[in-house]
Amino acid sequence: MISIFDYSNYRLFLRDCLQAQKSEGRPITYEALGEAAGFTSKGFLTQVLQGKTNLPERMIGDIAKALNLRKKERDYFDLLVRFNQAKRAHDRAELHARIQDEFKAEVKSLGLDQFEYYRKWYYSAIRSLLGYYPYRGDHAALAKQLEPPITPAQAKRAIALLEELGLIARKEDGLYHLTDRLITSGESFVSHAVIEFQRETMELAKAALEVFPKGKRSGSTLTLGLSETGYKALEEKLRVLRQELVEIARFDKAIDRVIQVNLHAFPLTRKRKDGKAKP
Repeated sequence: MISIFDYSNYRLFLRDCLQAQKSEGRPITYEALGEAAGFTSKGFLTQVLQGKTNLPERMIGDIAKALNLRKKERDYFDLLVRFNQAKRAHDRAELHARIQDEFKAEVKSLGLDQFEYYRKWYYSAIRSLLGYYPYRGDHAALAKQLEPPITPAQAKRAIALLEELGLIARKEDGLYHLTDRLITSGESFVSHAVIEFQRETMELAKAALEVFPKGKRSGSTLTLGLSETGYKALEEKLRVLRQELVEIARFDKAIDRVIQVNLHAFPLTRKRKDGKAKP
């Protein structure tokens, strides 16, 4: 049985749902589903499933009805479509909050707590901090270790979340230690949150220019003219650099600080289809 509550991407749900019906001997084509939902264009649903266009909000209910979804399933499908298609970070955050509040009992496999992990910069900072800081439960002291400092309540919430995710554990010595468990950003919910995490760390980088003297921070910028091939080579260099930085941290001894490293590459011009920059 296909359960919509196992999905964080409505397009994947629709594809799997149609495939399941085909396997059960009652196949339905994209065109037939689109027709049942009231689409006038035969290829429109195919374009939606391929991510080439979005599902209009007025048609969400029609699709849910055509798939015979129950009330709770229809409500989740509606929020999921809106979440997947939301363009503004604020809208995605609000929709995620509604999903978490209204469907947390049903949605158990999507890593909603992982979404929360990426929402605040200090969750990952505290996780790294506990790699060397002897924390026994003093939230106020822990909060003061960060720059900029956070509140004791925020530190307490961070510890609770990290424990829920299995990223830290309290050992017999009374200290909190890192576990070997990793956190990934593959799910749709989480990948949206990663964008917010990057926004927060970019704001920290801006503040660092004013807060820290040059000897305590490192930064540089480059503006380059590149071809598509050159850009791919740049991406590969950044990938290798990220791996090398992780290896430095992995084998480092006597760690006494947490460092945030941001690497960004983005276009400053548009290009023609032939690859040349537009005038």
